[in-house]
Amino acid sequence: MRRMCVAVFVLAGTAGFAQAASQPPKPPEDPQVRALLDGMAEASTWGHPDQFGQYQGMVAYSHGRYAAAMRLFTIGAYYADKVSQLSIGLMYLNGQGVARDPVKAWAWTALAAERGYPRFEATRDGIWKNLSSDQRKQALAMRDELARTYADVHAKPRMIGELRYYRTQLTGSRLGDDPGVHTVAVGPSQTEGVNCMRAARVGLRGAGCGSADMASPEQWDPKLYFKVRDAQYEGTVTVGEAQRDTSSKP
Repeated sequence: MRRMCVAVFVLAGTAGFAQAASQPPKPPEDPQVRALLDGMAEASTWGHPDQFGQYQGMVAYSHGRYAAAMRLFTIGAYYADKVSQLSIGLMYLNGQGVARDPVKAWAWTALAAERGYPRFEATRDGIWKNLSSDQRKQALAMRDELARTYADVHAKPRMIGELRYYRTQLTGSRLGDDPGVHTVAVGPSQTEGVNCMRAARVGLRGAGCGSADMASPEQWDPKLYFKVRDAQYEGTVTVGEAQRDTSSKP
């Protein structure tokens, strides 16, 4: 649940649903949140563009680099990361790096809430209450437009394709062709081993870290991967041995 704290507390304005666009984010006072941001800055997210967009977007946001944060969150959103979608919505709500737009804010948070995460639903509903009748019509239309690209029905298969492709690269070189975004973040240490240790201390399990986690089924098996990530926002889950998926659904 600590990553949820970053989404709620690092992104300014979630409590009151409004903040002056010119006001930069305050550095997080919680030392655990600060440590998590440091870990995000240096975590290796090889083969996981959803995590790359979320982690690096959070880091950029925490430093007031809103344009970069929006670009990075959009990468995460494209690969079905709900925290990234929520973050984009909150940036539109607060006018951070973009013009303040409650219609777009609701549309993005509605997409972020489609898996039923309680805190995400509360954010979506809080914005909805403050929309006029005309804005609500616009917001519904905007959500439907964004859903054509970013809803789970489209974004999850995209992410599953990344997981399956990079799973085949585990025993080969990671210096070859990369069909997607470059998802290995290099932090201040410039050393992947050190980056991975710092990230691991705060619970970030990087698939590109060359540890036992690298080949863990929950890093690459689509069902396990989404189950584990969803559990961060809706409860806890115990993951057993990976089972062969005989269904036709992704």
